Amino acid sequence: MSFKRILPWIPPSTQRLRELIQDHKVDTILEEATGLPPKACVEALADELDIRWVNVDLTVEQRRLVPDSALTSVYDTFQDLTLHAQRENAWVVKVSEAVATSGLLICGACHVLSFGEKLRGLGFEVEAHIYSPNRIYDWGGRPRVSTK
Repeated sequence: MSFKRILPWIPPSTQRLRELIQDHKVDTILEEATGLPPKACVEALADELDIRWVNVDLTVEQRRLVPDSALTSVYDTFQDLTLHAQRENAWVVKVSEAVATSGLLICGACHVLSFGEKLRGLGFEVEAHIYSPNRIYDWGGRPRVSTK
């Protein structure tokens, strides 16, 4: 496997995704997608382009087993690094199993550098693209996957 692409979340238009998919001959689109509605934007794009789509994130049931101390922090900026690392370790396995030649991963901005380094440490080539979350998502509240 020569290329892994990592993108945080989804830009307002899918044009950049289409360019990257075409330019890098992506065979699998992977997404941090637990909690998203079925056939959300990226999965729908994968269907349209007839490219395999995989949710790399932990399931809701798996997330229940890993406490998220950020939920009880007094700071809305706090990130639970233990949860972060456990999720990314699971992603490495799924990415390694799913991608034949070239993959595109859509994930939150806080994962781009750490996850990219995990893949590089395993010998993958990584190209990271970061979109400003303020331009692509209404951050009116802290996004969370419900474990209820």
